[in-house]
Amino acid sequence: MQPSLRLRLALSSAVLAAVALGSFAGIAWLQLRDAKTGTLDREIRDQAERELSRPWPAEHWTRHEHQMGRAFGAMTPSQSLLLMEDAGGEVFRSEHWPQGLNPDELHWPRPESESTGDARDWPGIRPPPATAGRPEETERPADAPPPDWPRPFPPPFRNGQQPPFPPPGDFPPPPGEAPRLRLPTFTMQTVEDGKRQWRFGLAALPRGEKLAIAVDLAVLEADLAELRNAFLLAAPLALGFIGLGAWLLSGRALSPIHRLAATMQSVTAKGLDQRIALGREDQEFRQLIHVFNTMLERLERGFLQASRFSADAAHELKTPLAILQGQIERAMAQCEAGSPLQAALTGILDEVQRLGTISRKLLLLSLADAGRLRLHLARFDLSAALEDLLEDAQMLAPDLDVSGAIAPGLVIEADAELFRQVLHNLLSNAIKYNRPHGWIRIGAARLPGRIEIAVANASAGIPAADRERIFERFYRADPAHGRQIEGVGLGLSLSREIARAHGGDLTLAGAAEGEARFVVVLPA
Repeated sequence: MQPSLRLRLALSSAVLAAVALGSFAGIAWLQLRDAKTGTLDREIRDQAERELSRPWPAEHWTRHEHQMGRAFGAMTPSQSLLLMEDAGGEVFRSEHWPQGLNPDELHWPRPESESTGDARDWPGIRPPPATAGRPEETERPADAPPPDWPRPFPPPFRNGQQPPFPPPGDFPPPPGEAPRLRLPTFTMQTVEDGKRQWRFGLAALPRGEKLAIAVDLAVLEADLAELRNAFLLAAPLALGFIGLGAWLLSGRALSPIHRLAATMQSVTAKGLDQRIALGREDQEFRQLIHVFNTMLERLERGFLQASRFSADAAHELKTPLAILQGQIERAMAQCEAGSPLQAALTGILDEVQRLGTISRKLLLLSLADAGRLRLHLARFDLSAALEDLLEDAQMLAPDLDVSGAIAPGLVIEADAELFRQVLHNLLSNAIKYNRPHGWIRIGAARLPGRIEIAVANASAGIPAADRERIFERFYRADPAHGRQIEGVGLGLSLSREIARAHGGDLTLAGAAEGEARFVVVLPA
């Protein structure tokens, strides 16, 4: 079954919205992941620089490990790692450090030289006067080596925080040089130990101090998972609202099409004067409605002209044919009985009568086409009429086997004259198109909601091409329209129009081989 345009528009809108939302979510996901990774890298770097600014003892790292992991969002201690080394070797390593992860295999940064910055370049740091110094330095021998320099010092301020001012004695510059600071070199690395992915921050100082801080990337994925779940929950609702909105909007947009279809369905011989009013429709629909109204106008004009011609021709022929028939009958009465002239006049009279029959049928058909076929409805005893039809058949075709199965008491509201014409047309066809020594069956029965009348006869069969066109006007199965079988091809077409005017229909029913069966259906 072909889906409706409205449904396809709604589904297409939902699919396009899903593609757009999916693309946006994918791009936003990547950017958010990069942003969160960058934020985590900055937090790890800040923490590493703060830790390297103070020479903490080993027991400090044991206490500080869990607190530092929680600062990164780790839910359990196993989601963060810490490693501290100095020039003498390893100072601290997390107890849950992965066994397959060798610290020496990490890409440690290469430490810079001892002189990494001028202290006078750091905000808030003022080196002491050249004369200032600690007491022991003034008592130091002249040939003694200079004091240890540089000393650990906090990194430059980050996040708006000023580094603490060291005591003046922490800046004893070498003779003739300005005091300098030592800054760690830093690098970030992602390492996989087979089970987890770790984001490592690796820092190194010139003297050999090394610090490694790692955070399990599952912490980052947990934050992203919440956003993903929220999106997966909201996306179907958004797509549902988009689909519903597209359904409503498409229904409103297609309302002119629905009105057009309803008008087309109501277009009959009586409804060709209908037009669709132009409202506030879009330009495309206005053009379609205009074309349809123009087509109806042409159809109405052509149909009225054809109906008027048929009616006028039949009406104008009626009087001359009646006069001609009367004159022929008068001439026949004056001729000698059995003379050649009387025989010739008899043939002419038959043709005139045939022409009169055609004109009467054309007049009735034109009235039916125009919807002006007037019915004089009255109580009509259908059972009695069919019984009379059986007697007529036995009299008109004594060589045929005529039988009937007529239910008694069938009474309908009908135009008696017109409906008798329908029955006589069916009986006439059953006799004319019968086989030699064939049969005729006439039946009538009351069924739920309807009355069916069937007239069947023995036949050589009706070809499929003829079955489709048998109710067309002036159509006969004999392509030469020969006179071996009387008729002009209007009887079945007129009978069907009369049956439809009574609220029923006339059809050619499917029948067994060697049989032709016509059925009249009337409302009960």
